[in-house]
Amino acid sequence: MSSQSGQLNGLPLAQVNRIVSDGAGNVTGTGTAVVNGVVTNPVITATYTVDSDCNGTLNSVPAGLSQNFVIKENGCQVFFIVTAHPAGTATLSGEAVRISKSTD
Repeated sequence: MSSQSGQLNGLPLAQVNRIVSDGAGNVTGTGTAVVNGVVTNPVITATYTVDSDCNGTLNSVPAGLSQNFVIKENGCQVFFIVTAHPAGTATLSGEAVRISKSTD
């Protein structure tokens, strides 16, 4: 689960998502976003890379949204900041928490 808040083009934004990371650089999910009172339901598809120091980057597919993130040492929490948004100027940050762990 992830949530983020801040501003998009000077308007308030809040979003909550259910996301799944496959451990091989791919993220998928769905969410609910509210921008200045308007509700949308984004579908999330992205790729990511993680450095050895637990810092990483995420890029949406198709391109346009980029985030930098840091993973908490035990992997249960991720903090992120949006560095580029396809809809315009964004000041957004948030966190993701693990709500379940695959047993595969």
